[in-house]
Amino acid sequence: MPSRRIFPSGLLVLGLFLVRPSLAADSGDESDLRRLNDDYLRASLACDVARFRELLADDFCGVLADGRVISKAQFLLLATRPPTLKDFQVKEVTVRLYGDAALVNDLAAYRRPDGAAAQTRYVDVYARRGGRWQLVSVQITHVTAP
Repeated sequence: MPSRRIFPSGLLVLGLFLVRPSLAADSGDESDLRRLNDDYLRASLACDVARFRELLADDFCGVLADGRVISKAQFLLLATRPPTLKDFQVKEVTVRLYGDAALVNDLAAYRRPDGAAAQTRYVDVYARRGGRWQLVSVQITHVTAP
């Protein structure tokens, strides 16, 4: 009988089944993360750089929809620019906990300055450090067909 080899991608899939997201509602972590997500969205719309300084970890790394990778300092500089979108609304938010790490996924809908409808998906990665949640990474993806 031929032997089967487990490739690294197979190990990743196996790991995802072994580390399942916990039910966050029992610990209060889900509500904390939803509040932090709301703070992030409000700070984005209000250009609240001071709030972003608190939310983002010093080693924060962001991936923008155009593929650029940015640091916390670069993110804070971008956050000073007023948003040009209109009718912003969050349609979906999911929170998944993995011990001291969490993923928050959003789907946001809005109108561009020309009035065209648009949607963007966000994946935020939080880490619990020193007893508090910090945003360590974000990836933004434009949805091509809203």
